[in-house]
Amino acid sequence: MNIRAGDALICYATNHHANCETPEPEKLANAYLIASAPELLAALEKAIEHIEDIYLHDGFPAPDFVTEFRSLIAKANGDPKE
Repeated sequence: MNIRAGDALICYATNHHANCETPEPEKLANAYLIASAPELLAALEKAIEHIEDIYLHDGFPAPDFVTEFRSLIAKANGDPKE
């Protein structure tokens, strides 16, 4: 099974192991999640910027979840320390 984002091949999923216990629907869901990850990351980054702008504009600190989301963004970008 090939999962593409535009023309780019994102994921090729196959079952070469006779004893593989991952059900096909889960494999497909994982492949689609992997394919959509770059767009999900970009949307999260944009949402965080808007949330921070709103809170900072009104003179309030950003909600605690913003720190957690920033940590997840760093992890997605390959920063294992976050």
